Amino acid sequence: MLCQFSFSNFRSYRDEAVLDMQASSAKEFSQSLIGCDDGQEFLPVAAIYGPNAGGKSNLLKALDYVRSAVTRPIIMLSHGSGFPTGDVPPLQRCAPFVFDQEHSKMPSSFELYFRVGDYEYRYNLSVSGSDIAAEGLSRRKVGASRSALIFERDGSAVKLGSSLRRSGVSVSFNPAIPYLSYLYMNTDVEAVNAVVGWFLAGVFLNYNSSYLERALENILDESDSPAITRFLRAVDVPVDGFRIERLEEEGRQKVYVRHSVDGHGYELGLSQESAGTQKLMGLSSFILAALEGGGLVVVDELDAKLHPKLLRYLILLFKDPEVNKAGAQLVFSSQDVSTMRNDVFRRDEIWFAARDEGEASRLWSLSDLREPNGNPVNKNAAYDKQYLAGRYGADPYLTRIEEWT
Repeated sequence: MLCQFSFSNFRSYRDEAVLDMQASSAKEFSQSLIGCDDGQEFLPVAAIYGPNAGGKSNLLKALDYVRSAVTRPIIMLSHGSGFPTGDVPPLQRCAPFVFDQEHSKMPSSFELYFRVGDYEYRYNLSVSGSDIAAEGLSRRKVGASRSALIFERDGSAVKLGSSLRRSGVSVSFNPAIPYLSYLYMNTDVEAVNAVVGWFLAGVFLNYNSSYLERALENILDESDSPAITRFLRAVDVPVDGFRIERLEEEGRQKVYVRHSVDGHGYELGLSQESAGTQKLMGLSSFILAALEGGGLVVVDELDAKLHPKLLRYLILLFKDPEVNKAGAQLVFSSQDVSTMRNDVFRRDEIWFAARDEGEASRLWSLSDLREPNGNPVNKNAAYDKQYLAGRYGADPYLTRIEEWT
């Protein structure tokens, strides 16, 4: 479970931005919160709104960057793309904030707090270009006050915590990859396995990318057909399942969607289905898996190609404790403000991203804002209307045509 994510000097973000999934003291939708044994409560959903080029996608890319940095070497090795000569896949180049001569030469920094089982973990990563400048992992038992260091790294120099020292793990490794990834591939340490398992289980989807649409046919698994079909029919998409034809020579598969009309069965190739149906077929498998086992689902442009009522339905699945029994979380960006309502979200579940006059993105929550009298935004307010009226910021300034010249 994600507790908090902070980062700085990444793409359009110059200063530190914090996405806090710990619930505030707000009372609305308290039954939807994810409770823990120590009394802490966490949000099942975070929605990020704002103008185009405001920083919504870059927030999600920052979260995905950390996940990819840790998991990419592991996935490549497991797929047989190993590094027999010691070569490793280079870390994806990190893009700092460039509209500032000072920050463009500084590392990008990331920090995650998340819970797995009985422990809360803190993982930090600092990257300059394609080089890891610093890294660290610590944990504390839920309910305890003290944290235990697992390791910390400065450049290629690693300091081990007591548990790793007793295990006799090596501090000689290829510094081109995270030390966390090295530990997972070369040791069997319970804390490391838990942390990397959390990263590997996370789902990051970008529906602003054509790659995801092209890859959809190879993502689907025929064993998921009954569950996906039930989900699609629940949202009024009339399909009767799908089958997969494997094209071994081409190294891919083709998906055929079944339909029943007037007692007759028909099949359509997946590419012949509507864009919304294609998106739902891919998205539903990840959502259903998260709701069943708990996990983090991050989606850029969740609203793209979806009816507003369907978007609301997906959000409320995560907020329904009878459905979301495993503590799954959904973090997404959206331009559809029709769901920005007080009967869908708590105030601390609504976030805004926008650039300031220095072209640097900022991130804030609706629960951070105050009315002119100093009080928080009322929980019964019409959030969508107030946002469109410009009361929350993060709305685009549209010039009149005569101002163009």
